[in-house]
Amino acid sequence: MTFSIDKISLSRTISSEIVLIIKDNLLRGVLKPGDKLPTEKELMEQFGVSRTPVREAIKILEAIGVIQIKRGEGMFITNNLSQFTLNPLIFSLIMHSNNMEQLIEFRQHFEVLLMNMIITNGQKDISRIEEVYQSQEERMNSDLSPEELADIDLEFHYAVLEATNNPFVIEIGKTIYEIIKPNMIHFKHSSNIERTLKTHNFYLELLRGNIDFNSGTVVQQMIKNNEEMVK
Repeated sequence: MTFSIDKISLSRTISSEIVLIIKDNLLRGVLKPGDKLPTEKELMEQFGVSRTPVREAIKILEAIGVIQIKRGEGMFITNNLSQFTLNPLIFSLIMHSNNMEQLIEFRQHFEVLLMNMIITNGQKDISRIEEVYQSQEERMNSDLSPEELADIDLEFHYAVLEATNNPFVIEIGKTIYEIIKPNMIHFKHSSNIERTLKTHNFYLELLRGNIDFNSGTVVQQMIKNNEEMVK
């Protein structure tokens, strides 16, 4: 399969350009659900780039549900493309993912929004969030790899997303976390794990109503927590 490829722009990262090209080919019907993609080596040749940006693009596309990797068979366009998968806003976040500082700033205020949405919902159910937190207390230990600890950390944030019951917020949030994930702290010492659990417990106390969300210091504390989590 040969893609319809315009000249790759140097204003974005190469991996972001590859993601955009595949998205455009989907929108134009060159690619369809179920189609098998070229191999990694073939993509390198078609795009005229090295292996690294191709792999980065594949990770992004897999994370947002555009492609599915079947071991021993190859890469395929998923048959379950959702209405959000090709959402311009989602792809805008991906295209700007190289500006990590501003993305982190956005995440800081995004999580304040999440807390506010859940707290102001009179029928809020945080049982799943509490369950995930208790599981984290049991599972997080210094013997796990940085990747495993990052995955366990994100389980909490995904549970918070789901508690908003807002599909737009959930899809945007998942994309933000997938983009930020490689830059998250690699937990190598117990102090990092303790800080994560302390931050998650702070969020829980907010949701339980034990901390006044309207306090001016709460938002500042949440932003500070997020800054520490991605340094």
